[in-house]
Amino acid sequence: MMDHEGISLPTIAKQGETMMMPASNSGTLFLLGVRVDNITGETAMKFIHNCVANRRERLAGKVFFTNVHTIHLARKEASFKQIVNGGDIVLADGSGLKLAGRLLNEPILENLNGTDFVPAVLRRGEIHRWSVYLLGGRPDVIQKCRERLREMFPALRIVGSHHGHFSSEDEEVIIREINAAKPDIVLVALGSPLQEQWISRNTDRLHAGVCFGVGGLFDFISGQRKRAPSWLRSLGLEWVYRFLQDPQAKWNRVFVEIPVFVAILLAKWLFPKRFHEAMIRNGQAR
Repeated sequence: MMDHEGISLPTIAKQGETMMMPASNSGTLFLLGVRVDNITGETAMKFIHNCVANRRERLAGKVFFTNVHTIHLARKEASFKQIVNGGDIVLADGSGLKLAGRLLNEPILENLNGTDFVPAVLRRGEIHRWSVYLLGGRPDVIQKCRERLREMFPALRIVGSHHGHFSSEDEEVIIREINAAKPDIVLVALGSPLQEQWISRNTDRLHAGVCFGVGGLFDFISGQRKRAPSWLRSLGLEWVYRFLQDPQAKWNRVFVEIPVFVAILLAKWLFPKRFHEAMIRNGQAR
C-alpha cells in the first residue's frame, strides 16, 4: 500500500486476517529469534492512523515494543515469543537494540521506545480528536496519569480507565467498559509479559482501533518516575538512570539480562557459523 508520497505503508488487512509489514525501510529483523520491524516513526504513525481510520473493517491492531527485557523473556518462554512475533507492528525500543543492529550489520533506523513514541501518538490523536482508554498501574497512578494527560493534551478524549490490579472476573467488566466506550486507542500498562498476553488474548473482542503495550509509561506520565536528562538519553544511557531510581527492581535487568544479551550478540558476531548451528540445535534458528 502506497501513500501519496510513494512511501510503502503497512497493509491494512480485513477483519480476522494478519497484517503484514512492508519490505521497505529495511523490513523485519529477528534479533535472537524475536521480531523487530525496522521502520521509521513516521511509517509507524501512518500505520496507527490507518488502524484508527479503518477500525470498523478489521480487528484492533496490536503494537508491541521489543527491547532487551522482551528478548530475555521471549528466549525463556516460547509462547511469549510467539505472541510478540505475532504483533501487527513490533517497534525497536532502546539502546540495546541499536547496539545489536550495529554488531549484526543491520542498523536500527530509529529508536521508537514507548516512553517517547506513545506521547507522539497522543499528540497526533489530539489533532484528530481520537479517544483513549487507559489500563494498568496502581489506582493512584492511573488517576494522576489521567489528570496529567488532560494537561498535556487538552483536546485528547480520555473515555475511560482501570487500574492494573484486577482479577479474571474483573477482566470481563473491563472488556465491556472498553467496548461501551469504543476507544480509538487502548494503552495497556501491565508490564511484560502480562500486557502482551492481555492484548493478544482480547483484541478479537475489543471494539477499538489499536492497542499498545506500554510498560511503565503511566509511571512516567504521572510523575511517579522521572525520565533521565535528555543528554543522558542521547547517549543511550537512560537505563543507568532508571537503575539508580529503583535498583532493587532493575537489578536483574542490569546485571543479568544486559550482560547475557551482549555476550550472545558477541558470540553471534565473532562465531556466526557456530552460533547458527547452536540455534538450530536448540530449535531457535531464524
